Amino acid sequence: MKTQATIKRIVVALALFGAFAGSVVQAADGDKIKVKGVITGVQGDSIVIVDESKSSHTIDVTDQTVLKKTKGLTGVIHEKIDRSVLAAGLPVAVEGVAAGDRLTASEIKFKSEDLKTTQQIQAGLASTNARMDDFGSYDLLASTEVLFDSGSATLSAAAQSDLAAFAEKAKQTDAYQIVLQGFTDSTGSAAANQRLSTRRADAVSNYLQQQAGLSPGRVHAGDGMGVAPDAGSGDNAGARKVIVKLVVDKGVQSGVSK
Repeated sequence: MKTQATIKRIVVALALFGAFAGSVVQAADGDKIKVKGVITGVQGDSIVIVDESKSSHTIDVTDQTVLKKTKGLTGVIHEKIDRSVLAAGLPVAVEGVAAGDRLTASEIKFKSEDLKTTQQIQAGLASTNARMDDFGSYDLLASTEVLFDSGSATLSAAAQSDLAAFAEKAKQTDAYQIVLQGFTDSTGSAAANQRLSTRRADAVSNYLQQQAGLSPGRVHAGDGMGVAPDAGSGDNAGARKVIVKLVVDKGVQSGVSK
């Protein structure tokens, strides 16, 4: 709970400070400057911080800049650390020299507790971004094939039984989705096969929703794919099919059974 409260304080402070970026260090070149604030951006070898007066400062970090992580209320130096830890949201105290509208840092200090909290925030953002990237990308949990008679889009009794069992499995899966692809053999014209493959996919979709009890929002519209890739030439019973897939979106969850 303490960590969550700290995260909230830093995030709120960052949001408030960020709106006031634009001011620069007001000092003559060579003047020694001390600044305290929150990092709002990291750009290559420089950082931007916003101080308590809501002024923005651009800080250059060089090979000579010493980064120090302190610990506890006394601020005793805990250890020196690499610049790679500098990240948005980290409160810092900077000592340096003015150079134009920038500050070249000789020393940057931050608390161990603040660094830990900032790293937790960054990890959370990375996790969230990863999940967003995963939306629309699916994990396949199970699949089945429904076969049809030549020229037909009517479901046989065996096909209905198989689909009913498949639907029960889907109902036991959190956030499931059903994807359908209809196919034909290679007899007939391309246009006729396209229509027939679509009718077959629609027949399976309708059965799953109307008879097997799956939610319409979970069953994707069937795709008519025309002639199956494995159809070969002529009449091929194995090509007259609808492939039914049980999937879950990676950006939602991983298909844990209820």
